[in-house]
Order: sequence, then C-alpha cells, then structure tokens
Amino acid sequence: MMDKNNVEYTSSLLALLQIVDSGFPTGGFSHSLGYESAVKHGHIRSKKQLTEFVITVLENIGSSSLPLLCEAYKQSGDMSKIIALDEYTEACLSNHIANRSSVQQGKSLIASSSETFKDKRMLNIKDNIQSGKVKGHQPVMYGCVCSFLNISLEDALISFLFSSLRTILASSVRLGDMGPLEAQRIQFELQACLPNIIERNKDKTVDDVCLSNPLADIFQNSHDLLFSRLFYS
Repeated sequence: MMDKNNVEYTSSLLALLQIVDSGFPTGGFSHSLGYESAVKHGHIRSKKQLTEFVITVLENIGSSSLPLLCEAYKQSGDMSKIIALDEYTEACLSNHIANRSSVQQGKSLIASSSETFKDKRMLNIKDNIQSGKVKGHQPVMYGCVCSFLNISLEDALISFLFSSLRTILASSVRLGDMGPLEAQRIQFELQACLPNIIERNKDKTVDDVCLSNPLADIFQNSHDLLFSRLFYS
C-alpha cells in the first residue's frame, strides 16, 4: 500500500504529465517560437544552424521567462501579487509577437486547467482574466498552475523548458524541414542543455529578466511580415 507522500507525488506527477501532453489544449501547436520566420528569412539552412537557433531560443526563455515562472510559483496564493507580476511581464514583452503568443498560451492554459482540475484558485485567475485585470501571460500562469497542482518548482522549470524545445522541433517537422525520428533524436541531444539553463537562471529575480540572444527575438518579431505562414508566432 502506497504511503501518503507517494500518493501525493504520483498525483502531482500525473498532473504534470497531463498539462505538458500535446493533447492538453493550450494552443502550443499554433506557435513556432520564431522558428518559421528564421527559416523563411534564410537564417537556418543546416542541422548545425537549427540546433544553434533552438539553443538561443531556450537561452532566451531561461533568462526572460524562468524568473517570472519562479516568482509566480512562490506568490501563487496572493492574487494581488500575481496581477502585479502579470503587469510586469506585459511591460517586459515589447516584442508584440512574443507578447501575443504568451497571452494566448497562458489564457488557454488557465481555461483548460480550470475546467479539468476544478480548482477554485484557477477559476479565480480565469475570472480575473475575463474581467481584464489579468492578461494571463504564459510563464506566470504556468507557475501558478504548477503550484496549485503541487508540482515541485524544479519539475515546473524543467517541464516548461522541455515544452518549448518540443514545440520548436515539432514546428520543424510540420514545416517539412525534417522527419519525426530525426526531430526526436535532436530533441534527445538538446535535452542535455536544459539543466544547465535552469541552474543559471533559477535564482534570478524578476529584476534580472532579460533577453540573452536578441537575434532570435528579432526573427520572431518579424513573423507577421511573412508572405505566407503556417504558425501564429
């Protein structure tokens, strides 16, 4: 018979697996995190350039989103602080494409989670989004959801980065740039970078939020200028 701690761990693990599953409706399938733009602007022409681009995107997420996620996780019980943190995130995201993507995925995460888990705290955030008090930026919402589901902060950080890595490589497959097996192999190789990115950013404060690789941000910012596009960001 499982003891209480094992039951709680299993419950939180299953909840984490559910929210990071591609079938959980957060809208991530419609975003490429700037990959589509980088390809169509001729920046990515080889596997080496692809892996370098993916790493720069992950580094940007590490320095710009992980401190916000950590703070949201720690302050999830105080709605006034979550509202302030969401406003701060809005001010930090001057790239309108990244801003739009963050809001869309964050709102979808809260909407799906509140309906799935029936947690009053998630419903409260959803109500604040609907009333316009909260934009619903993704790293803030993800930190709150993981905290509410008793997912450890360490698992929240690694799963957030993992989902971003998977999103970019899935975008490459859907654009026909590589096959699914090759994408899985590259994903396995690049997963080794995630712990180091987390280690360098997990103790930063929201005042340290920044972009470490502006070029990736520029490509994403130019996504709406593409003549034709499959993704929304």
